[in-house]
Amino acid sequence: MTRTFIDSGVLIAAARANTIRSLAALEILNDGDRFFTSSAFIQLETLPNTFHFNNEMIQICW
Repeated sequence: MTRTFIDSGVLIAAARANTIRSLAALEILNDGDRFFTSSAFIQLETLPNTFHFNNEMIQICW
């Protein structure tokens, strides 16, 4: 199993789901042979985007 640090860029790219970059991000996130790690700062980096684009579903999850 590969330990993989996920940063905000990967999560934002995956959430957009409309570019080649987002497909690559989703491929990484869907890889069952990876163990994901992150930091507490990821929430601080990604949450403002949900408010900017008014994505209520993600706001509720946080």
